[in-house]
Amino acid sequence: MKIIIYGRKGHAHTVAFKNYFRMSDMPFEYKDIATDEEAKKHTKELYNGALKCPTVIIDGKVFLTPTSDEFNKIIKEASIKD
Repeated sequence: MKIIIYGRKGHAHTVAFKNYFRMSDMPFEYKDIATDEEAKKHTKELYNGALKCPTVIIDGKVFLTPTSDEFNKIIKEASIKD
């Protein structure tokens, strides 16, 4: 399973989602849209020119700015959660 998080340092949901994967020992790739120009460009493409976060991508499926409840549902549906 390939997990990518596009986010920004200090952003509450970004931090929470990264912490979840770390605590679950789930490997993931993190891309900071404030410092990574390629990640910033990709994010703007996903949001029609806007720079928003977080974005979670699991095995190519894109989840735009999920709330905590939506994140929990995504994790459950992806069978990541115990």
